[in-house]
Amino acid sequence: MRALVAGFGSAGKRHLSNLLELEGMEGVTVLTSRLSGEWSGPPSVKFIGSIDEVGKRGAPSGADFAILANETGKHLETAVALAKRGTDLFIEKPLSHSLEGVESLVSAVRESGVRVFIAYNMRFMGAIRRLKEELKRGIVGAPYFARIEAGQFLPHWRPGSDYRKGYSASRERGGGVHLDLSHELDYMRFLFGDPLSWKTARAGVSSLEIDSEDVFEGIYRYGDGFICSVHLDYLQRRKTRKIIVVGSLGRLECDLVEGRIVLESRGETELIEDESLFGLDGTYKDELLYFLGALKRGEDPEPGLFDGIAVLRLLEDSGVRQ
Repeated sequence: MRALVAGFGSAGKRHLSNLLELEGMEGVTVLTSRLSGEWSGPPSVKFIGSIDEVGKRGAPSGADFAILANETGKHLETAVALAKRGTDLFIEKPLSHSLEGVESLVSAVRESGVRVFIAYNMRFMGAIRRLKEELKRGIVGAPYFARIEAGQFLPHWRPGSDYRKGYSASRERGGGVHLDLSHELDYMRFLFGDPLSWKTARAGVSSLEIDSEDVFEGIYRYGDGFICSVHLDYLQRRKTRKIIVVGSLGRLECDLVEGRIVLESRGETELIEDESLFGLDGTYKDELLYFLGALKRGEDPEPGLFDGIAVLRLLEDSGVRQ
């Protein structure tokens, strides 16, 4: 197979490294304007500076699939162009920085028949899958409410780089904590399904030198009165990522940073601290292998295009399930 990687930042480099470990890869083309100097890696990797250099699938300059790891604000434009070339798409989360223009991608995908995967890799994390299993077997009984929280000080995200120059700092380039941490909205859907209605608020409240939002709050209402609240921020000096679910029979708490799950049900408590459940590095390889397996089997991968659109809808000021 031949692959295209759009973008050569940290995400693009990680995907390139994982691709080069796969058997059966004939070559990888990287679409970027970032490369400076000579490439010292494998000769099977070539670099191009324009999407116009990418041919249709099956052509000598074409690719069987593409990984979109460029700036969020450029996802749709790149995806539409590649879908029209018949290229299956692996799109780094989120699908885009807004819902504007998504119909053009939906149309291109329908016309070409390509498959689309949205890379919410936390669905492949052992802890998230364990939570889904516990909720399915009714560990907390009927759920009453849930709280999802994720926060980290933006200047500490990418050591060695100036946070003010990154895309996260720019609303126009697809920055904003609600987009950067949209994982939390995706695994909310993965755990609980789609809410019936919601309201959100986001703002820039700090002295960080950014023009994107650094705080997000969402309230999501489900059937039977169940409510899930989601808090995201660029501000907490101590990295936080946790989930709490309270129900008629007990309580479930998962701390993804500390690597701990606490299950309280019917007066009994279980503590789970299995390190294998909390590793993130392996999820990037797992999602790639899953995507390629789905293509080989002729299946639509999940989360797919409409899952990506659903997350963007959940980031809007208010809404109801369509």
